[in-house]
Amino acid sequence: MKNKIIVITGSSSGLGSTLVKDLCVKHQVIGLSRNNNEFNEQLSNFKYIKTDISNSMDVKNAFEQINYQFGKIDILINNAAISQEKPFEGITDDDFDKMMNVNLRGPFSLAQELIPDMVTSKWGIVVNIVSIGGQWGGYNQVHYAASKAALINFTQSIAKIYSAHGITSNAISPGLVATDMTSFELNTTLGRKKVSEIPIKRLGTAKEIGAAAVYLVSDEAAYITGQTINLNGGMLFS
Repeated sequence: MKNKIIVITGSSSGLGSTLVKDLCVKHQVIGLSRNNNEFNEQLSNFKYIKTDISNSMDVKNAFEQINYQFGKIDILINNAAISQEKPFEGITDDDFDKMMNVNLRGPFSLAQELIPDMVTSKWGIVVNIVSIGGQWGGYNQVHYAASKAALINFTQSIAKIYSAHGITSNAISPGLVATDMTSFELNTTLGRKKVSEIPIKRLGTAKEIGAAAVYLVSDEAAYITGQTINLNGGMLFS
């Protein structure tokens, strides 16, 4: 695959930072996040644009900058997300709205902005980072699990509508992976129990999730669309 223009959200830490490093090797990568990672800024083929993906005007402004500097965007990786540990009864309207705005509305808005140009080009790739929580529900993260379940469905909808236009849409669903976002959960009694019950007996790594993304944006994955790729150490079979 020739050098492509890739947008990665949530690029400043955790899995997003790993995705940036892995994909900058062959492609021009633009990272959208509210904060920047100084290490990523030193990489060749990387550009950071401060963006709140839950704000549609921020998204539009970011894409105007990208189009002016780099031209058409070829690949979108929706990685940015937030999580919150909270009992179901205590989740407020504000908690719910914030979760959906970042985890679902953000990817929706980004895809809505990009896909018309992909249709014109008859080529494009959308990869959504979801979660095992969106497949089997959440205990103290009901709103998080619901947002990821909706993102899986969104992935399938985009595949149904646009695969005939040369656009593939797939999701990557990690299980328990050691990142900043999961650190609180993994330090709870329930979190430690979850780790002990993983059939492969260890946490996943950001590098392993990144490898799946590198594959999905490659020519070799051109016939894969509408799928959820599970990387969970055997926690969920499907």
